[in-house]
Amino acid sequence: MKKTLFITMLLGLGINHANAQLKGNPQVGLRLGLPFGATARYFFDDANAVEGIAGAYAHTFTITGLYERHFDLSALTTDGFGWFIGGGAHMGSRKEEGNVKFIAGVDGIGGIDYTFPSLPINLSLDWKPAIHFNTSSDLADFAISVRYTFGR
Repeated sequence: MKKTLFITMLLGLGINHANAQLKGNPQVGLRLGLPFGATARYFFDDANAVEGIAGAYAHTFTITGLYERHFDLSALTTDGFGWFIGGGAHMGSRKEEGNVKFIAGVDGIGGIDYTFPSLPINLSLDWKPAIHFNTSSDLADFAISVRYTFGR
């Protein structure tokens, strides 16, 4: 009986630790949507993060840097669930009519986020409109991101 109680307490502590916020734990993964590519995110504290995206789509390649503000919905839903909003900027290149053009602009981002309590995996669904300064904008960019969280 004591052994079972001890193992249960250890598992409880492990799960509680897994539910701790992601502060200082980088996340790296794939962005499946527009743009398609790689994503990396780093939390400065429980609510503030930066994200970098290197992506490609429709003869376009961009590097994007974003600041994100995260809001925990665990008390209303399930542990690890939340939403976020933010913005940033991008630069890259786009091939139009046989010519390669430099592009740059501003981005918004908003979405929902889920971090598995017992796995080092994070999923998010977001909308990331991009306004380009010198070519047509991309306002219908949606994606699902799957990230591995280091240090969990």
